[in-house]
Amino acid sequence: MENLSRYWHLCMLTAGGRLQHKYLSVADSFLKDHFPNLLSNSRSSYRELETALWEFMQSDSAHAEIARLCLRCWISHTIVYACKQLANAFGETYSFAANDLLPLVLDDDGDLNPEYQSVSLKILESFDPSRTALKTWSTRMVKNNPDINQFLLWQGLYRVTPWAILNDTNVAGLRRSLPYLSSSEIKQAGQLLNAYHRVYRNDRMSMQTSRSQRCATPSDKQLQRIDPSQPPNVVLSQLYDLAEQLRQARIVARNGPIKTAVDIAEHPELPTPMSDESEKIQSVFLAKYRQDFIDTLTEAIQVTIENYTTRYQKRKSPQGDLYHQALKLFHCEGRSMREIAEILGLTNQVKVTRLLQLKSFRAQVSIYWFNQLKEKVHNEALHHLSVEQLGHIAKQLDGILNAEIEEVMSEAAAEAQTPKDRSTNSIFAKCLCKVLSTMPKPEHP
Repeated sequence: MENLSRYWHLCMLTAGGRLQHKYLSVADSFLKDHFPNLLSNSRSSYRELETALWEFMQSDSAHAEIARLCLRCWISHTIVYACKQLANAFGETYSFAANDLLPLVLDDDGDLNPEYQSVSLKILESFDPSRTALKTWSTRMVKNNPDINQFLLWQGLYRVTPWAILNDTNVAGLRRSLPYLSSSEIKQAGQLLNAYHRVYRNDRMSMQTSRSQRCATPSDKQLQRIDPSQPPNVVLSQLYDLAEQLRQARIVARNGPIKTAVDIAEHPELPTPMSDESEKIQSVFLAKYRQDFIDTLTEAIQVTIENYTTRYQKRKSPQGDLYHQALKLFHCEGRSMREIAEILGLTNQVKVTRLLQLKSFRAQVSIYWFNQLKEKVHNEALHHLSVEQLGHIAKQLDGILNAEIEEVMSEAAAEAQTPKDRSTNSIFAKCLCKVLSTMPKPEHP
């Protein structure tokens, strides 16, 4: 019920810049009149209500605009969520908070027939429910909002847009970048990318746009020219999906495999202060790094599990122990979601998915892990390098650490996606199971 109430509470900013939840009685009354069963059923999900409201909005009903308003309310909550995600990931390093981002994208005033096209309306107009969930699409659009990206650029954080990735991707290299796609999928992706280049790249060149100027989101007219047979929002979604696949491929390919990525001999930019002892220095550095790599991952997993456990223990019916059991069954025994649901007495595998929150868990582990590993490596490097030398290679070193962490997490994600007979041999799974074996059983409050 807490999730469903977000359809009649709009997130907005006061004149003083404070976040508030504005109750919209017209939305509340409409939902209670038209969807009483969904609201009264404790098992109803926001996706069910989202689908019902979307279908109502597409109808000729006199209440279509109220249905749209309900969806705008939901989007406003997702906007806040996306801003907090960005702040959690980059805020400490680049000196900003979620409150700095909210005024750029949280601009819906809740009017039933607004004259101004707010960010939430733009998100709704480009949304295609057949391809993704509204929360997923809203989060994507906020994180790629031009004003958000410009602000982050001012803070020193340059995030490559999906459109820039597509703009400089060679069609001939798709097979190499996305080897897991079938021949037909590669052909389809190539046709889409070719059409994108023909329209977007040519338009950019004809306007003599500076190469340093950020690649903007394709306009509706451009999207129609890219694929006249599809609605613009569908084409936009297809392009975004392709760009994100290419983004992940670039992250993985950015550096070599884990065993050699920090090998000083293969990175001449890392100077050795004493040439006659370089071999000894290299050996000591790598041995310490490999140990720190595992130790900081283990610490990150333990801290994240403890955070999740604390949150689950605060529920009316504490679920900390249930969470530990689910983690062990999934990561250590390779059980499927369906099997875990049966073992733990849960009604369906969806509840297991919500309990584990695998993607969110891995993301939080990654953030903590990177910060801890970076500190360890920098401190160790200072034993062999001067502060000035370390400053010269800092960005390269951060890139190497990011790439290695991404490789481990990609392996964990691939392992988790196997529905049954799943192996538990990844570095991530082994560390997690080691942590669980030493953690005490959560006590009831």
